Amino acid sequence: MRLRLLHALLFAALGAACSTPRADPVTVLNWNTYLMFSGREHLAEATEWIRALGPDIAAFQEVPTGSEAAWHELAAGWGHEHAASLKDHGYPVALSSRFPIEVVERRVEGFHHGYLHARSAGFDLLLVHFWPTRTHEAEVVAELAAELVEQGRAVIVLGDFNSPIRLDEPHFAALGYEGETIEGEKRIDYRMTDAFLDRGFVDLIHAHAPEASYSFSSPALIPRWRDSLEEVYATRRRIDFVFADEQTAKRVLDAAIITDDATVGQWSDHYPMWVRLPRP
Repeated sequence: MRLRLLHALLFAALGAACSTPRADPVTVLNWNTYLMFSGREHLAEATEWIRALGPDIAAFQEVPTGSEAAWHELAAGWGHEHAASLKDHGYPVALSSRFPIEVVERRVEGFHHGYLHARSAGFDLLLVHFWPTRTHEAEVVAELAAELVEQGRAVIVLGDFNSPIRLDEPHFAALGYEGETIEGEKRIDYRMTDAFLDRGFVDLIHAHAPEASYSFSSPALIPRWRDSLEEVYATRRRIDFVFADEQTAKRVLDAAIITDDATVGQWSDHYPMWVRLPRP
């Protein structure tokens, strides 16, 4: 009930979307789309949902559009004039915004998926989709993020980290989850997210919605990847994050994950999350 109320309040606050950038604050959406919403099966519904939500900046993972032009066309569907994607093959990450986007770097070399570094609305945005066993990917991006903070930039790192976070240890204890065997030891591997926590970055969802315990494993996985709702529930956890440097984090107004299984939980295996904060 609380999540449905939050969802309703969010739509009431943000639903008056328009074609021009709004004044402060801005809302940032992050969502792994499950190959554009179950292989485009729910693309039309998701597009209308995003348009009604009215984010100012939207970051997506698993966006196989095939070209930058095609991504621009999709972004226009929810009212974003500006758009940029990482690459035209594989499972790209992609960004759209009401504000102009400056692409600083597209990096694929040395990464499974790669990352996109862009600037919009005064933020440095590092959009990622990490591969679970390639911990060096997180270290590279975390180090870059720390360097940008030293330069005085307002930094947000967001995407699908494919990794848990030690802040969620109570959730894992309740599930009875003890991790996997790593280097001969059974443990939960937090190295991906530790790379950011150790450098002072703040998990914005946990800071503003500490009760949010999962961003992944939805009914959309049935029947291909999960056999039942019970299996979905048993494998739920947070593996998607929005991190910000400490100064930017102090200015965040609110943040949440929308876990509505009547809508978004049918369209993607990951749930959307949003953060609202003033521009730098």
